[in-house]
Amino acid sequence: PGNYNNLWREVETFGKYAYVTTEAGGGLQIVNLSNLPGTNLPYVFWTPTINSQTLSSIHSLHVDENKGKVYLYGSNIGQQGAIVADVNSTPMAPVYLGYYDDRYIHDGYVRNDTLYACHIYQGDCEIVDMTNPAAGVSLADFQTPNLFTHNSWLSKNSKTVFTTDETTNSFLTAYDISNLNNISELDRIQSNPGSNRYVHNTQILQKSGAEYSVTSWYTDGVVVVDVTRPANMV
Repeated sequence: PGNYNNLWREVETFGKYAYVTTEAGGGLQIVNLSNLPGTNLPYVFWTPTINSQTLSSIHSLHVDENKGKVYLYGSNIGQQGAIVADVNSTPMAPVYLGYYDDRYIHDGYVRNDTLYACHIYQGDCEIVDMTNPAAGVSLADFQTPNLFTHNSWLSKNSKTVFTTDETTNSFLTAYDISNLNNISELDRIQSNPGSNRYVHNTQILQKSGAEYSVTSWYTDGVVVVDVTRPANMV
């Protein structure tokens, strides 16, 4: 059971727990999956008060699995930035740690306290040091090809970030971020060139020493791209 009168929803798992966001309100839903495949799945809603506002709607989320922290994006709180909570020790009772709230963040990826924040309306991806969740430090910022930055994901070696632009005739794009003072585009690719398709979300998966982007596209469905060599995506 949950709030379902909204089209936008995201689910991520961390250990035996699923974290669910929606713009329908009700806060962050947390489901204990331990009893699967049984249907008795205990759940709670996390609705903390942050700066005198009660958390209700949330557009998306990501879990920094290395640190056991959940990041919530595009909520009803403040400027709709990134809310951070610890879920490592008490997975069904997040501990609020702080938030990075300079402007709206649509989605993002986090690894080892480094946030790759997607500012969809400004068309840029911002890299932020979130070691102190209450005082994030902006490290770098770069624009994406269609200036409508929807999501991001990191390569295994943390040297390449992949982004998507949720607009017509858009791209999955790879960037070299090994030097934050000189971020450069490596390559860009489309599912169906000339069709004006929209890209949506990408995730990077590793298998047998190779890396693949698994990307959803409007109309075209799911497209798998070999990004082992990010300067030559296939």
